[in-house]
Amino acid sequence: MLKKALKISLIISIFFAVLLAGAAFLTKKTKDNIKKAETTVPDRVEYARPEIISAKDMYKKVAKKLKEKKPEVYSVKYQKAAKSIIDKYKKNGKYTVDAPLLIVNPYGTNTTGLYIYFKHKFRVNTKYTVSVKEIDGKENIKDADFSGSLYTNTTGMPLAEQEGLIIGMIPGEKNYVSVYIYDENNKMIAKAGYKLDIPESETVTMKTLNVTHDREVSQLSDGLYSVFGLDDTGRKDKHILFYDNNGVIRAELPLVKGGDAAETNIGLIDDKLFYAIDSKRFALIDRFGKVEKLIGLEDGAVSLGDMDLNTAIRKAVTLSKRKGNDGIHSVDILEGKSKEIINFNKLFAAYYKKGGSKLKFTSVQFINDNDLIVSEKNTSSVIRINNVFRNPSIKAVISGTEELKSAYEKVFYSKDGDFVSQKRQNTAYVDRSEKLGKRQYHLMVFNNNTGGRNSFYYKYMVNEEKMTYSLENAMELPYSSDGGNISLNQGYLIAASTGEGGFEEYNPDGYRLASFTFKDGKMAYRVFKHSMKGSWFTK
Repeated sequence: MLKKALKISLIISIFFAVLLAGAAFLTKKTKDNIKKAETTVPDRVEYARPEIISAKDMYKKVAKKLKEKKPEVYSVKYQKAAKSIIDKYKKNGKYTVDAPLLIVNPYGTNTTGLYIYFKHKFRVNTKYTVSVKEIDGKENIKDADFSGSLYTNTTGMPLAEQEGLIIGMIPGEKNYVSVYIYDENNKMIAKAGYKLDIPESETVTMKTLNVTHDREVSQLSDGLYSVFGLDDTGRKDKHILFYDNNGVIRAELPLVKGGDAAETNIGLIDDKLFYAIDSKRFALIDRFGKVEKLIGLEDGAVSLGDMDLNTAIRKAVTLSKRKGNDGIHSVDILEGKSKEIINFNKLFAAYYKKGGSKLKFTSVQFINDNDLIVSEKNTSSVIRINNVFRNPSIKAVISGTEELKSAYEKVFYSKDGDFVSQKRQNTAYVDRSEKLGKRQYHLMVFNNNTGGRNSFYYKYMVNEEKMTYSLENAMELPYSSDGGNISLNQGYLIAASTGEGGFEEYNPDGYRLASFTFKDGKMAYRVFKHSMKGSWFTK
């Protein structure tokens, strides 16, 4: 009897085991079929007209919340109000990739930046392309598409919640935004398209530049050209403009209206942008365009121009003027404070005691955490200043004239070789990406060569032990009597000229890849190039 009961129990167990296995198989198959159905990607992107909050509407909403007619964008209260409005939208809405939360210029700091927010069933990454059919009435614009990878987090890992800023929309045009969703295995699982009418910009009319490509566009370095000091409309608007490798505008960072902005450079720290919004204040701005911190120059100082950022010590330096005296201010980003660290009248007292004429400093750069390189135009000198935060002292003078020699003979460097030194250079920077000897470094100089026929890019090898500098490379550039600059982007040389009213890019072998000129004889003060990865685009 017992044996019979055991036999029946065993049969029942086997039956249910088979039943459960079958159910599990059917469940997995059903899930796979559901997932497959959910991730079927259409062949074409269908463009819909989604609900969108315009920049104008967003500004009105903030103004209403603050109970002000014309609130200042670059203020803490404006930024907090804008964020609270966005957070409320996120909380109350159910946003998907087909119907996302879209806001143009959500914080008032990026005129065509498109904020996007949505959730997905799976962990995903988002890529996008911005297209237009015409610019200023001209159809079949060559290579007018712009693609990017949405920056959503520091790790680059897929997330179910997608939030970022789409870059590349062109003002005054019908923009077609294609969004592509990729799963954890980097497989495309969804597409969506949005058709957006972006209003004309009040401050930008030069949507495209005149471009000559000497090589294939793909040979240019990655990134966007950041253009400083370009008065596009004749209204003397202050802004930073970004153009792509085809000379098409992709972003505009408006600065304080009516302010004497010292727009000459930007930095990137902790996935945030750092730059001057006027002559007295710097802003730290996150990837959505939200101003996280405003730092003013203390003691009534104003920024004279060039700025450099040191991410290791979380400080910036800027050429400045206080009480009529030129100098350098440091800006502590962590503490949100600034102070004068160098007074040029005091630092160059020995020169002025000998009857020296007024010095004019045009660029500043960290060479390490404690020392700076500055460019002085009137004496054609590049000067190294050590221990800038405690006891500044002149360590080296590399000059095209003898004007500083009598006052600083002990630190006056000699030429090693037969060449003509720089003349009234506008910028001088150290190539910090290179690893040379302990007491050696490469110095890059934009030699304006005032009075000559061409300006030059000079590359010096500086030997601190021998107190010499030698010319390793020289390249003719379009003439620029004043202003202009050179810089490096991924080893590629970017050279801007005020004389020709444009800029050029050269590969590491010295071959020109492309030249860009501004229309209607316009000129910019300086041009750099930045990848913008880790801020607007994924790393």
